[in-house]
Amino acid sequence: MNKALSVLLILLFSISFQSCETDPSSKKTSMLYTSGGRTSEVLVVISDELWKGVLGDTLRSLMGGVPEWLAVAEAEYDLHQIPYRIFDNVYQKQRNILFIKKNELEEGKIKFKNNAYAQPQTFIQIQSKTTQDLLKLVVENMPKIKETFHHNDIKRIAEAYKGLEVKSLSNDLAKAFGFSLTLPKGFYIAKRDSNFIWLRRPTTDVEEGILIYTESYTDTSAFGMLQTIERRNAITKKYIPGPVEKSFMKVSDYFPPLNRRFEFQGQFASELRSYWDVEGYMMGGPFISYTFVDTAHQRLITLDGYIKAPKKNKRDLIIRLEALFSSFKYQEATQQK
Repeated sequence: MNKALSVLLILLFSISFQSCETDPSSKKTSMLYTSGGRTSEVLVVISDELWKGVLGDTLRSLMGGVPEWLAVAEAEYDLHQIPYRIFDNVYQKQRNILFIKKNELEEGKIKFKNNAYAQPQTFIQIQSKTTQDLLKLVVENMPKIKETFHHNDIKRIAEAYKGLEVKSLSNDLAKAFGFSLTLPKGFYIAKRDSNFIWLRRPTTDVEEGILIYTESYTDTSAFGMLQTIERRNAITKKYIPGPVEKSFMKVSDYFPPLNRRFEFQGQFASELRSYWDVEGYMMGGPFISYTFVDTAHQRLITLDGYIKAPKKNKRDLIIRLEALFSSFKYQEATQQK
């Protein structure tokens, strides 16, 4: 091996090594590893003693239970526990990490860190002097803990979709409605009208569908749960037929709908989660719907996503729809002021 090549290899090794170094306690970090892990997966770094006790039971109950918005028996999060002694650079690359430790020197506190060891990564650290204090911190902060992990998953999926975007489809949507979504490969326009579009991405065993519809906005009653359901049923009866004559998609009468108010793209919005089925035919699946106001045009916009996957788990598929919705963007000419 000649001298020039030896120097080059040493230099490349040095750069590679330095690019992976990081000090999570310092704001000065070099390039980070790319994080790994599946959607809705959380690595719990905690002692075996705490994991097998009331604290572990509480974590499994609050994070590993079936969420209200899912009609089938799937855990909200898949929890994987390891003790502190094996939390090395392999495990530090996980995307979502919950680190819980009893520390005699620490008053009870919780820290939320982004990209502590890898990116994108959410690292949540909880420390206190007693098990009871740790338990209290976990219970009090659980809504924020789950929301933070959830947001990290959505952000990661949305970034991945950017590299798969079908520009022509997104541009077509922007021309028709004045806003766009980052639509990845596989989606196509199944049906459209002046104020409606149906986008589908079917595979052999899964179909992801998006319904987008608009109408004039009059007052806040449009955000009511019953009004949202009636509006959806009217749309699907008109545009989404079932597999047999006179059958059509509708909101299920058997699954209790969940409705909440939240902020979407800086605007007041209503979220509806429920189950769809088909009038006159045995078929169904979960859906999620966002309704909000485009104040520049005084219109109501609904983004509605459904899943048809009879033999598949549905949790992560719904999260993928949320990631698609998060890419919503007005054209510059109609951007909200």
